[in-house]
Amino acid sequence: MVTIDLGFDRIRSKDFWRAIFAEFFGCILFLLCVTSVALSWGNTSGNISANNVEIGIGIGLAIASLAQAVGHVSGGHLNPAVSLGMIVGGRINVLQGILYIVAQSIGAIIGSALTYACTPESNREALGVTAVRKGLAVEQGFGLELLFTFVLVFFVFSITDAKKKTEPYGTTLGIGIVILVCHVCLIPYTGCGINPARSFGPAVVMNSFENHWIYWIGPLLGGAMAALVYNVFFYVNDTSYEPTKKDEDLELATES
Repeated sequence: MVTIDLGFDRIRSKDFWRAIFAEFFGCILFLLCVTSVALSWGNTSGNISANNVEIGIGIGLAIASLAQAVGHVSGGHLNPAVSLGMIVGGRINVLQGILYIVAQSIGAIIGSALTYACTPESNREALGVTAVRKGLAVEQGFGLELLFTFVLVFFVFSITDAKKKTEPYGTTLGIGIVILVCHVCLIPYTGCGINPARSFGPAVVMNSFENHWIYWIGPLLGGAMAALVYNVFFYVNDTSYEPTKKDEDLELATES
């Protein structure tokens, strides 16, 4: 049974605000990586597939690395869709989740602005702004963003299920791999958002918001749906399970 915790009783906790800052700081570094690897530096002609794989690897490993770096403090969401899923799934309290989303979005703008400031004007291109590809209907793009975010958040719920007893590095590496898979599949369609903050940062810096709503509504709905589906159909209440010290630390990080 999932209970929704508003979380106002934790607002005076130092660990609560440390977790918010970790998401903010992590998203600065994440968008620095995303917007950097998304630049082609002229390597576009005849190398589209290779570029997509390079971008997918860069973003996937960036998430794996940064989630490992800040996960013990905040849970390492670095994605508003994951945070909303965690609220719906009862893994974090409502206030913490909302502040995570705000912190992630602001961090994403700063990270994108750093890449913009450090890149020659002739090579900035679109700075990794996500956009629906020519010939693809906006409704199709919305559906794809929803579905692939569902895949991501469902995997996050599964890999972090305490019953699996997955080691922390295995957890973050697994998440990085599923993000790589999502990117190599979805980049040709929508540029692959599956993370509202990842789409929001470059859009703000480049003032490019065409069809931007699909990169918020699609992933947020997909994340919420994944949480509901996992908790209703796949969560196993193993009463024989004895939590380890590692599990207790992860619970403190995500609930503080």
